[in-house]
Amino acid sequence: MNRSTSIILMATLILTATGCAGARLTEMIHTPPSGPPVGSVAIDPQGGIMGEEIALHLRNGRLRVFDPDQTIQIARRLGIDDYQINSPEGLEGLRNGGVDALLIVKTMIGWDGKPQIVTARLINTHTSEVITGLSWENGWGGDFGSVADRTMRKGASEAARQISASLLYRIG
Repeated sequence: MNRSTSIILMATLILTATGCAGARLTEMIHTPPSGPPVGSVAIDPQGGIMGEEIALHLRNGRLRVFDPDQTIQIARRLGIDDYQINSPEGLEGLRNGGVDALLIVKTMIGWDGKPQIVTARLINTHTSEVITGLSWENGWGGDFGSVADRTMRKGASEAARQISASLLYRIG
């Protein structure tokens, strides 16, 4: 390979590498743990498919996980409306129902049906403090909708895996 071909190839690789970004997970809130250790987590019913996905991945950890349907059942049994789960009364009710933390998940879906931005807040039901708050943002590459762009973007399962790994790490 001659020198000019090598230079062109190297410049192309550098431009390609700088024109792409992988998925990014950022911890926005971190409160030092107080209260009893987290052994069980309820998933907020308004978390949608991402809440369900994260619940599946958290189950692979050492936690007892109440999926959104189970969270609703606990709340209704205690006389709590579905939309009051994150209120002080709702957190107290969940705590009395055996839940140590409530996970609230919000998702913005991108142009391709994959998650674009996911935020997750883990709230201690004993202290009402936010244990951690995470923001996950999908990757991108090249032109909008290009092969490089589609290659860099992650699906819901990969996003949930990354978020749940960070949550499990944070709560020890």
